[in-house]
Amino acid sequence: MGTQRNLMQKEGFKADGVSFTGAFTACSHAGLVNEGLHYFDNMKRIHRITPRIEHYGCIVDLYSRAGMLEDALNVIKNMPMKPNEVVVGSLLAACRTNGNISLAERLMKDLYELDPGVDSNYLLLSNIYGVDGASKVRKNMKALGIPKTPGFSSIEI
Repeated sequence: MGTQRNLMQKEGFKADGVSFTGAFTACSHAGLVNEGLHYFDNMKRIHRITPRIEHYGCIVDLYSRAGMLEDALNVIKNMPMKPNEVVVGSLLAACRTNGNISLAERLMKDLYELDPGVDSNYLLLSNIYGVDGASKVRKNMKALGIPKTPGFSSIEI
């Protein structure tokens, strides 16, 4: 990424919030945590770009994909704005991958306050629990009046 950045600067490209979102996403998918954090710091310090919620969401995803769930949670807790369901849901998805049920349960409480009617988060929690806990989550959804959205798959030929 360093070479590409040098080429972009040479061509007169000025980084903006969107370009940093792309850089964070690339770092996240490549497992480059330190590089992503370096870009986040540069965005604020050198480029004087105030991070928006999508930037914090990318950093949460960066930590989450690397299995650094507590670090991701700290980002959420220390964001200057209230996290949305996408940011918290990113960490919830990582809880499934890492089998962290206790953190998933805490996050569900936060998600319920943000948007109580989103079935996908309950279904994700259900999958984290496995077969034993899934029925409990489904009963809770039914009691709260949250319908399960039917799945749909298609293949275009």
